[in-house]
Amino acid sequence: MQIKVSLFSVFREKLPPDSHGKTTIELAEGGMLKDLLAALDIQIAATCSVNGQLEYHQTARLKDGDQVQIFRMVGGG
Repeated sequence: MQIKVSLFSVFREKLPPDSHGKTTIELAEGGMLKDLLAALDIQIAATCSVNGQLEYHQTARLKDGDQVQIFRMVGGG
């Protein structure tokens, strides 16, 4: 299945500069958000949205054509 991905902040470095932080990743049917993160070699904490909705569980199943945005977690004090 094809997942459309937009990367922001430090995660953009995972892709070539001319991609502008956007790519399409092929995942096996039934793939989860954690599988997508692994395919992109994202090993630090990230905030993700799937089709415009925040997703807090990396075990969320993805569907063909889903659009995933990946952001760096924000903290403050």
